[in-house]
Amino acid sequence: MAFTVTFPTSRPLCTVDELSAWMTDRGEPFAADENGLTLRAIPMRFVAAPDQAALQCQIEVTEMMPVQRMVDVVFDVSVQAGADVHLVGEGQASRAFLWMRLADEQDRVRLASSLSRAESSNNRDEILRRLWGILAAARFGHDDRWDAGQQRVVELLEVGEGISLDDAAWHADDPEAGDVVSVPVKGMLHCLAWRWLSEAYPGIAEAEHTIH
Repeated sequence: MAFTVTFPTSRPLCTVDELSAWMTDRGEPFAADENGLTLRAIPMRFVAAPDQAALQCQIEVTEMMPVQRMVDVVFDVSVQAGADVHLVGEGQASRAFLWMRLADEQDRVRLASSLSRAESSNNRDEILRRLWGILAAARFGHDDRWDAGQQRVVELLEVGEGISLDDAAWHADDPEAGDVVSVPVKGMLHCLAWRWLSEAYPGIAEAEHTIH
């Protein structure tokens, strides 16, 4: 999943040349073009979008990206631009909030990769059953599962009881009362699940991954 950060400000929109100067001062290697610049060491691209009157940063979440370093880059640029930091779909973001969203998404990617590798192992069903137990303990009273299709933690909700028909239509095609739909769960559940998996099954999780 990719994230887009915007930098709303009342100042004039910064130029690619200004962005390049900031990155050069930081010692951050990059490749620039007429629309923006792409960092070489971390999966981030900054784009000056005159049609939206805002600078944007596109972040591609990977298993090994340095989350804290990326958050620092975003907020250093916001200071230079005299702008706030908004995460598209979420609103204004603090350093802590952005770190949490990126870290949880990174661990979702790690989980998906690890559980995909586990498909050929004899203990896949055991792993999923134990993971279900961890999720149930984290949010008691919620039916949270790992959805292999969506590759994320979801909550199973009954249409008409746990979720309205209108809301269910965002998560399933033509839902009806009594159907069960899978709704993505927000929070830090992927971080929790990854920590458990990396300790319980280090061979599946690839222990060389560090916890952020």
